[in-house]
Amino acid sequence: MGSDLSFVNSTGSGCEIFRDTSGCYVVSHQRSPGQRAMTPTLAGAYAACHGWEQRAQGSAATGIK
Repeated sequence: MGSDLSFVNSTGSGCEIFRDTSGCYVVSHQRSPGQRAMTPTLAGAYAACHGWEQRAQGSAATGIK
């Protein structure tokens, strides 16, 4: 992540939330390197994490990586 981001929190499932200098939240997940989601609110950031977790669970259940 760039120097213009401040760490906010991480989940136990590998999702990390940062805040940029404009006040938006940037979300990344270790299962999706290089992908980021940008949201205007912290609640949106947690929702993005939840979406990644749901997709990871679905992939694990079907055997897709």
